[in-house]
Amino acid sequence: MNIFQKIKLFREYKKVIRNNEVTLEQDYNIRIDRASRLYTVLNIPQELYGEPYNLRTSDIDTISQTYIKEYVSRVSSYLNSVGLNELYDFYENVKKVDKYSYLIVLGFKPLNSVKYYNVVYFRLLPILITSSIITLLYFIFR
Repeated sequence: MNIFQKIKLFREYKKVIRNNEVTLEQDYNIRIDRASRLYTVLNIPQELYGEPYNLRTSDIDTISQTYIKEYVSRVSSYLNSVGLNELYDFYENVKKVDKYSYLIVLGFKPLNSVKYYNVVYFRLLPILITSSIITLLYFIFR
């Protein structure tokens, strides 16, 4: 797949994500960042692990993994139902933020949106602005 097809698919992905932003935030506590990544910090409910002083860290991780898998399964089925089949993937492994909190980041699969926006904002946009200013100055002082 060439870069233009990836960008076209990315624009469709962004459109679907933005149209479903309210549902994602209310039902799944997912937010969307400037690079169109979906992210959330998933807190494991206390009723799953009971009294924390009785558990080892490995027990907490095991309980958390099953809860995370169920959550990811629900989110994946929703994203598939809105037409994003095979267009999203985990950008990073699930990261442990706190003892009972985990960071989950999903994004556009064929093209890393962070790298795409870095190229647009820090390479292409400065070139366009600089060339516009030079052209404007050329016509003013000609």
